[in-house]
Amino acid sequence: GPALVPDVPGIFPRLPEGAPRNRLTLAKWFFAPGQPLTARTAVNRYWEQLFGTGIVETLENFGSVGEEPSHPELLDWLALHFQNELHWDMKALLRELVTSATYRQSAKAPPNLLERDPRNRLLARGPKQRLTAEMVRDQALLASGLLSDKMGGPPVMPPQPEGVWNSVYNDSKWKDATGPDRYRRAIYTYIKRTSGYPSFLTFDASDHDTSLARRIPTNTPLQALVTLNDPVYYEAAEAMAERMIARQANVDARIRYGARLVLSRDLTEQELTALRALYQKTLATPTLTPVVASARGSPKDLNAMTAVASVLINLDASLTR
Repeated sequence: GPALVPDVPGIFPRLPEGAPRNRLTLAKWFFAPGQPLTARTAVNRYWEQLFGTGIVETLENFGSVGEEPSHPELLDWLALHFQNELHWDMKALLRELVTSATYRQSAKAPPNLLERDPRNRLLARGPKQRLTAEMVRDQALLASGLLSDKMGGPPVMPPQPEGVWNSVYNDSKWKDATGPDRYRRAIYTYIKRTSGYPSFLTFDASDHDTSLARRIPTNTPLQALVTLNDPVYYEAAEAMAERMIARQANVDARIRYGARLVLSRDLTEQELTALRALYQKTLATPTLTPVVASARGSPKDLNAMTAVASVLINLDASLTR
């Protein structure tokens, strides 16, 4: 039969005549002016990162078995704009998206709109989506003041429940990091493909067996168990409570300050009343384990404020942007 040479699918623009059929030619072809796939795929993925769902929902499949775009003209315009006017400038594209009227809408919606368009495919309200596994952890550490700003270096082993991590192929053990490395950003967490970091997996992170273009978020009781009991989140709640006690003089002011750290807004009176009641109930409850006093508070005060901080970190509003 005829000789077969490396080439691209016939529905796309041809490779340059006379160019060698190698990876460099293919890389240049991906960014050629008449080649639409790269720009369309890229803008769709950036859109998904900001709005929660891509214009084409199936990020991993732009083919005939994938979903059709919800707004095909918008996808076409964004792709051409990104390629021709913005010259592949990702920051410029992201700036245009986040400063658009569509993105800056309120996420609140009346019941009739929620019933008509529960997944916001009409873009009639602002985006609302759960933080990724890594963001959930980093946000808790940032609010507590523990997050390390160290950049670069080898991966670290942050705390996790004892006995969860097991290596089935050798005797390697999980050794909790100490000092600032204990609180490094999630991107530096040690990952072993056959045994992932448990709290990340609970919040729908990839198990690293396959490459995923998108994560499909779930909402399970196990996630609340992580943010209420995992060592990382308990340490974050305790440190955040110490921060609240050190910065403010009375209980209400401390609770309001903690809420602003996590929610970036003031509490409503109803929310403040509920958290104050939790604080008072915890304060009156005997502790089973001794708690070290903070610089400005008694052990029981710190324990009660830690309970409040833990609830703040675990709120749905805290885990959603």
